[in-house]
Amino acid sequence: MEQYESVLKRLEKTAKEYTNIAPENGQFLSILIRSIHAQNVLEIGTSNGYSAIWIAEALKETGGKLTTLEFDPTRAAEAEAHLQETGLNNIVDVRIGNALDEIPKCDAIFDLVFLDAEKNEYRRYLELAMPNIRTGGLIVADDTVTMRDEMPDYIEFVFNTPQLHSVDVPLDDGIILSYKTGM
Repeated sequence: MEQYESVLKRLEKTAKEYTNIAPENGQFLSILIRSIHAQNVLEIGTSNGYSAIWIAEALKETGGKLTTLEFDPTRAAEAEAHLQETGLNNIVDVRIGNALDEIPKCDAIFDLVFLDAEKNEYRRYLELAMPNIRTGGLIVADDTVTMRDEMPDYIEFVFNTPQLHSVDVPLDDGIILSYKTGM
């Protein structure tokens, strides 16, 4: 992790400006990816690449790949530059565009999906991604405490869909971790 730490530390100084996840959330994602030996991860909301670095660093260990979606071309370019700086760019496919348009173009089967974009679109993101999430796959939704009022349909969906087992995780701004069953 040492070779990535300097870039992560630098990006942590602008975390509020870029609405990056907290370091403990990055560590949480890293642990999840390693524990399920993830091969394919989908991130919705790249920003400047902070969380992508955490994810890609874990995927380097598992031999996996990250597809990350970002609406803003400037932020996507910043993310690509940061990934290049860490040497993780060969593990990450940064796609620019509206996630609602880009998710259906993803043909991989995902082991983990990380939601950290427009909160009021979380349910639509998940519904589009569900066919491509493997049985036993995980969905991690960020900001589920501090911005919960922006995602009532997502909350209702993940806690009332038989195909998902979900739990609130009181980490930083809140996470909902969901497990996709074979039902």
